[in-house]
Amino acid sequence: MRVFPLLFIPFVFATTITDLPELKVVTVATENTDGLKRLLESAKAFDINIEVLALGEKWNGGDTRVEQGGGQKIRILSEWIEKYKDASDTMIMFVDAYDVVFNADATTILRKFFEHYSEQCLLFGAEPFCWPDQSLAPEYPIVEFGKRFLNSGLFMGYGPEVYKILKLKSVEDKDDDQLYYTMIYLDDKLRKELKMGLDSMSKIFQNLNGVIEEVELQFKEDGTPEAYNAAYNTKPLIIHGNGPSKSHLNYLGNYLGNRWNSQLGCRTCGQEAKEFEEFPLIALNIFIAKPIPFIEEVLQKVAEFDWPKEKIALYIYNNQPFSIKNIQDFLKEHGKSYYTKRVINGVTEIGEREARNEAIEWNKQRNVEFAFLMDGDAYFTEPKVIKDLIHYSKTYDVGIIAPMVGQIGKLFTNFWGAIAANGYYARSEDYMAIVKGNRIGYWNVPFITSAVLLNKEKLEALKEAYSYKKNLDPDMSMCQFARDNRHFMYIDNEKQYGFLIVSDQFSETVTEGKWHPEMWQIFENRDLWEARYIHPGYHKIMEPDHIVDQACPDVYDYPLMSERFCEELIEEMEGFGRWSDGSNNDKRLAGGYENVPTRDIHMNQVGFERQWLYFLDTYVRPVQEKTFIGYYHQPVESNMMFVVRYKPEEQASLRPHHDASTFSIDIALNKKGRDYEGGGVRYVRYNCTVEADEVGYAMMFPGRLTHLHEGLATTKGTRYIMVSFINP
Repeated sequence: MRVFPLLFIPFVFATTITDLPELKVVTVATENTDGLKRLLESAKAFDINIEVLALGEKWNGGDTRVEQGGGQKIRILSEWIEKYKDASDTMIMFVDAYDVVFNADATTILRKFFEHYSEQCLLFGAEPFCWPDQSLAPEYPIVEFGKRFLNSGLFMGYGPEVYKILKLKSVEDKDDDQLYYTMIYLDDKLRKELKMGLDSMSKIFQNLNGVIEEVELQFKEDGTPEAYNAAYNTKPLIIHGNGPSKSHLNYLGNYLGNRWNSQLGCRTCGQEAKEFEEFPLIALNIFIAKPIPFIEEVLQKVAEFDWPKEKIALYIYNNQPFSIKNIQDFLKEHGKSYYTKRVINGVTEIGEREARNEAIEWNKQRNVEFAFLMDGDAYFTEPKVIKDLIHYSKTYDVGIIAPMVGQIGKLFTNFWGAIAANGYYARSEDYMAIVKGNRIGYWNVPFITSAVLLNKEKLEALKEAYSYKKNLDPDMSMCQFARDNRHFMYIDNEKQYGFLIVSDQFSETVTEGKWHPEMWQIFENRDLWEARYIHPGYHKIMEPDHIVDQACPDVYDYPLMSERFCEELIEEMEGFGRWSDGSNNDKRLAGGYENVPTRDIHMNQVGFERQWLYFLDTYVRPVQEKTFIGYYHQPVESNMMFVVRYKPEEQASLRPHHDASTFSIDIALNKKGRDYEGGGVRYVRYNCTVEADEVGYAMMFPGRLTHLHEGLATTKGTRYIMVSFINP
């Protein structure tokens, strides 16, 4: 037994590093995968240098994720270990290359080894499964507490013992490495001779497969992250995501390795983005494969991306007839500015999956440095989104990254924090914190969608990813391909990049034959609805010190609807076409009789009643409470909401009358002098006439008792107004 001065004197743990043996860490990796990069970064965070063997060599050891194999690692190690065969003052540690994270420095690791395993010369990690030969389970020594079976992904020992175990038998590349070490461990004579043991309670090594429920993330008082094994009350220092536990390792790896601190936040973020001396050529790919509202606004934001259009190869795929004109208008204004473009716009035999595969190939042929793939429901308010993602990719060596976007006011976003056994969504412990911005950084996650940046290397690697699992949606297929092939996917929530447009029910509105189906989106996409349809001057009148204009006594005249809304509402009503005949008999009313009839169409006839009531309560009621002080009624009620049409040859005017309401609003939908002549409203009691021709402006006035009013004759053209009797 080797004895170092501190071995049996606990208080001596304060002694210097020179009291400890040298720790040499080694791994075998034939490919420079994302997992290897993470391993090296986590070790570097604790000043541990890992010697990587066999980079660039051909791997002949089989796919150890799903089958036996890995003997090639032993062969490579056995060649390397020659120089340490007599190094009794050197501790050798082997770790698997692609699924391991360090969370401690060499001193901490060695001290814990000597505190708990000073009698051992070789220490292997332990796990709950007897892999790869379950029939060997009865031969394992019984352990009093902890896991009983050897795992070969993590082990450490003195140079001579590591040399001996690697040289005991000849190994073929396709032999199983874990079985090799297992057979030695099960040999009582060899086990005792090599002083070989297992870290059964995960004091140093934590293998995650089968125990992910036992291993949780904790933070010290200073915010330092650590893994905690709740089953054994231990805090392992090196974590191995063996078998199907890699997603859980990815979750832990977002914090461990000095990546994220609960007091200080992301420890690897914050490097200032440098301006490009020369912009590389990138690809921008836009996919519209389902009915999505507000594509026009999405494309407006695309045009504002902070990247020279002459350095963008543009690929657009749209198979939705509803969006054809949006694409045409976008290309008419901006198409000639792009470096090159490929556009599929309209009815096509190319499906979404094929289009995504084609886009990847098209991007590669243009030799782009990066490719940004976005769906039509991703609305970006941050014009530097591509710049920021490229900065992340280059600075942190991240090949696949998505900007976090979610539906406004909901927890639905474009990433999953965890994945269930069936391959579908599962909520991770930190999902809410990431979505709400309580934890900021870039996060390794199992699923991203809607907007993804790929660097050149990943563009090549993912060329068939969308067809990898044809029974899955294309984005799920791509992500499963990435998971199965060791490609990490990251979500970035350092900025508010934008949001996801809600489109779940939009196809129903489109198929109902609406002329302007976005008008019905006030519930699902209120922010975009408001930006398009509320008058630009509305919010000004809601400022506390703003006084709302009165056109006549208690007749408040204020901007409410955009000209676009007014125009589209007219088109919807004319498209519907079932105007009343202007007679007193009206089957639409409960009593079947209208005392003061007009030529009109009610909102409930075009399926807009629920939306308009919400609009009245959200935008009109606050103005009423500001002007008619002391009257509150929430939510507002109305059973008379209709568009009136005045034409000289049909119905030109309306006799004096009171409205059946507490208060009413009349909204001018078109313009005097352009669309019609004449018109206006006269308030009889005050002998006050209002032109009422500012498009989108509302006149709001008491309906009963005081404000007898008449509609003055339209002498030419057609005048439209929107009328609502509120709180009858």
